[in-house]
Amino acid sequence: MDPKIPGPRAPGGERILFLNQFVPPDPAPTSRLLGEVASELRLRGFQTVLIGDALEYRGGKTILGSRALRETLSLLRLLARTLATPRVQAIVVLTSPPMVPLIALLARIRHRRARLVHWAMDLYPDVAVAVGEVKEGSLLHRVTARLMRRFYSACDLVVALDQEMAKRIGPLPRRVEVEPPWPPEPMHLHPPIATSEDSGTLRGFVWLYSGNLGRAHDWRTLIEAQALVEARGLGVDLVFQGGGAERNAAMAEAKSRGLRRCFWRDYAPETDLISSLLLADALVATQRPETAGCLWPSKLALAVLLGRPVLWVGSKDGGVAQWLRRQGHFAVSPDNPKDLADEIERLAKPPRRREYPTADELAARLSQARSSGIVRVSDWIAKAMIQER
Repeated sequence: MDPKIPGPRAPGGERILFLNQFVPPDPAPTSRLLGEVASELRLRGFQTVLIGDALEYRGGKTILGSRALRETLSLLRLLARTLATPRVQAIVVLTSPPMVPLIALLARIRHRRARLVHWAMDLYPDVAVAVGEVKEGSLLHRVTARLMRRFYSACDLVVALDQEMAKRIGPLPRRVEVEPPWPPEPMHLHPPIATSEDSGTLRGFVWLYSGNLGRAHDWRTLIEAQALVEARGLGVDLVFQGGGAERNAAMAEAKSRGLRRCFWRDYAPETDLISSLLLADALVATQRPETAGCLWPSKLALAVLLGRPVLWVGSKDGGVAQWLRRQGHFAVSPDNPKDLADEIERLAKPPRRREYPTADELAARLSQARSSGIVRVSDWIAKAMIQER
């Protein structure tokens, strides 16, 4: 235990079990966040046990064509590993695979009187209903919602990602705190360098969507806005960088509209992610409004620190939109591609300069954001362990 580390400490070397599908060294964002908090708690004298079930984060592989079967088997393996673990004094459970919080609840058979902490990265079955994977009011919806309410009632602490998520969870847990995800630690900080691909194709103002393009993300508004700016004869390039379940559909739509300045890249290597973002003139993030409060676009944690305009397409009056507007960024609802195109045209008008933060400035911004998030979540978990019930 380092006496210089501030915050609540372990009175007697208490053990904390972290439960999630992805744990270090997996590259998944939840694995990184979990690992950073576990490291902080170890510095405070707590012992940590990380239990996961490694599946390829970006692969989306199924068993016999069934994602449900894959996730059910994963839940059973996680339960077996949790029950086989020597007793702990707290269980911190995240949200992958869906319904893994119920595994933490069952694990109390083995880990009696363990404090129960839920770090909610997304809400099930809420998000599944919102994107149409589960029918609202169906038997599956009613049963899983009832089980999750029982889980929330058993929690000593829930950490939500924004106020909308906290509101969806409601007053059932003993305590609810809010902390959005913090950005990753950059492996390398270097000035952005245009690649030969960029030099040969990107000729104007660049707005960039980077990351996963999944069922909870809106891409149609981006395609429609790009069609409008191309019809106006503006020198604007839309770049999608990454992958996801909706990428092929978005590519097909862009092709059917005959877009000439819409480009597609693979995920940026972690070492080059910041540089790739800084090459853009504006960064865009999206979320279908019906999923507001069910999840949080983690790409924003880094985007808002890079000195670029951020374009948000989602719930116009939701918590994310309000948070971004307070920082001077732009938010629009998905049914309004014209306003998005107008904002892009405004940003693209000369004079336009790219002012890159220095490596030292970026390092300071990232360090502050990361440190404050890690310390706050660690404090809440430590306090949940030592407080009287």
